[in-house]
Amino acid sequence: MMKFRSSRGARRLAVAAAALLVVGALAVAAGVAAAAGPKTVSLGDNLFKPTKVTVTAGTTVTWKWTGGNTHNVTVVSGPEKFHSADQATGTYSHRMIKPGTYKIVCTFHPGMDMTLKVKKAPPSTTTTTTTTTTTTPPSS
Repeated sequence: MMKFRSSRGARRLAVAAAALLVVGALAVAAGVAAAAGPKTVSLGDNLFKPTKVTVTAGTTVTWKWTGGNTHNVTVVSGPEKFHSADQATGTYSHRMIKPGTYKIVCTFHPGMDMTLKVKKAPPSTTTTTTTTTTTTPPSS
């Protein structure tokens, strides 16, 4: 147990400890946000770019049509199925929740495929800190 001669020293220690907790929590939150940030895949004329993508569960993946042909985004194998509209322009977004490997194709163009791997999200980190201060009254 630490003893302080003044309550000012105890307050300074408590403020410093609180500041460290806030900075640590912000760093953890920023790391999770960066891992789960959006990811964009282009659909060019008869190709996905990139063809291999790895994201963390909770990430929103957006497919963006950049060529002139009509395409779709169709999951043919994976933990969950989804399918975009058939379109020649625009975007399609899907939030990836279930970890696993997804095989995605355009049903119009044989050989136009990609692999999307979704990793488990890291467990949330919660830190509890208890600070106890004891002040000793000045001696008389």
